[in-house]
Amino acid sequence: MALIKLAGSDVSWECPEGDTVLRSAIRSGLGFPYECNVGSCGNCRFDLVEGEVEHLRADPPGLSERDRQRGRRLGCQTRPKTDCVVKARLMPRYVSRFRPVRQQATLIGTVDLTHDMREFRFRLDAPSGFLPGQYALFSVPDVSGSRAYSMCNTGESAAEWHFQIKRVPGGAATGRLFEVAPGVRIAIDGPYGMAYVREDSPRDIVCLAGGSGLSPMISIARAAAHAPALQGRRLDFVYGGRAPRDICGRNILEELPDLRGRKQR
Repeated sequence: MALIKLAGSDVSWECPEGDTVLRSAIRSGLGFPYECNVGSCGNCRFDLVEGEVEHLRADPPGLSERDRQRGRRLGCQTRPKTDCVVKARLMPRYVSRFRPVRQQATLIGTVDLTHDMREFRFRLDAPSGFLPGQYALFSVPDVSGSRAYSMCNTGESAAEWHFQIKRVPGGAATGRLFEVAPGVRIAIDGPYGMAYVREDSPRDIVCLAGGSGLSPMISIARAAAHAPALQGRRLDFVYGGRAPRDICGRNILEELPDLRGRKQR
């Protein structure tokens, strides 16, 4: 287990074997900036002051050529090989209300939504809550690298996390997922993500999605319909697809209470 220290401060945290600089910081209750967690957004960039690390992706899109020249790293794609000193700007808004946990989950059922989209329902070994709109990282059997999928339930039933996932043509992870049967065990790490509904905001809610982007929007819509803190806020829900056979979710929305005369389209 490596010890990571924040340069110029007395802040430090432990990084367990196989974990990343970013995720271990979030698990420790620190506000390390991030968003995608898979190397694309670049929000978790940091400078390595001391120590040795390994990289999960050789050429992540979240690092520009200038970043590489400066020797910057991505927290979500970096594992420490030794104790390290890093330079990063921690921010309170990135502190997770529900600290992410690495654990196993059992597939307990599936529901086909369209010709290429399916809802997968998992029961967690260790129940954990999440915020509507957040996601988890899957380690799919026989597939290298993790994949991020958003939950579609609300987290009130912390023992189960449900995901609406679209099968990607030629996709290694979704191709494998769409072949598994209930009872299979999957390693899940979460929750993560900053694109969750804010209960303390008075603003109306607009859910705009296509494809499997439906999943976090359904989670937010369900929360808006049932959570007392979200009552009275207008909700507009817009979902699109390439063809009629790609459209789904209307039956899910019609099951929700229609608050303040709100309609879905």
